[in-house]
Amino acid sequence: MNIARLNLCLLFTFSLLSLQVYSQNRKDYFKTQIALGELTDPQLKEVSGITPAYQEGNFWVHNDSGDGATIYLIDRQAKLLKKFSLEGVSVVDCEDIDRVKIGDTYFLVLADIGNNAGKRTWTCLYVFPEPQADDPRLIPKKSIRAIFLKFPGQQRLDAESIMIDPIDNMLYVISKREFRSTVYSAEVFTNVKQQYFTLNRIAELPFTFATASAIDQTGTQLLVKNITHIFYWQRNRSESWKQVLQRKPAILPYQVEPQGEAIAFDSNGTGFYTISERPFGLKSYLYFFERNQYIYDKH
Repeated sequence: MNIARLNLCLLFTFSLLSLQVYSQNRKDYFKTQIALGELTDPQLKEVSGITPAYQEGNFWVHNDSGDGATIYLIDRQAKLLKKFSLEGVSVVDCEDIDRVKIGDTYFLVLADIGNNAGKRTWTCLYVFPEPQADDPRLIPKKSIRAIFLKFPGQQRLDAESIMIDPIDNMLYVISKREFRSTVYSAEVFTNVKQQYFTLNRIAELPFTFATASAIDQTGTQLLVKNITHIFYWQRNRSESWKQVLQRKPAILPYQVEPQGEAIAFDSNGTGFYTISERPFGLKSYLYFFERNQYIYDKH
């Protein structure tokens, strides 16, 4: 994210404080964040997405625009383990990454969905088998599937977050710059032959500037964060996310990061993680939010 975008973020930060949603009571479903490690590798200056890796305690991350089609494997102390590149792929503005199981195989989904200037009608997801740590650093072009997305009608919206429901593999995309961020969905992983999809609008959120989102491995918890807050929903298995998102979210304890645009649940149900960019040389940490078991069970 460039300086102009950062200034816009700061402007929205002040305007967000007046929204009614922030007057809700906080519920401590999760404990206050703790720093696990500082992100210091010079290759990782604009981390914009995170998802758990196949090996517990490791994570896949990527940079914002300007870095190319590249993913990085880091550990729980935010140390870089390995870098992978996608062969033959040219990206515009990667904003998020997620993980999906199709059949018996886990795939990574790199979301090239940024649209700051509003010039892109179609954005793109790159889907490929999740690499192992000892795999070659170049992910072969033949194993990469491109999925193209557009918003309904003539909208050319900007988005920074995707999430995939592990129950039915439904894809969700959240718009960013509207007065109220809006959630869209598409069944992109059920038809391997289809390449182009129009998103369906399912819910409007009571806040703006959504920068990251995640659904947990049980498909019952959902997080969305913007510049200043993290919002949390739970659902029963009988509910759809469309129904759940009509309710006001809980607001979780959160100490604001310099430019936090990445969030992910862990794979074992004990909490979630955030990590941020490093604007103006500020420090970035991998943070962990431990789940408060008592509060969670009570609700």
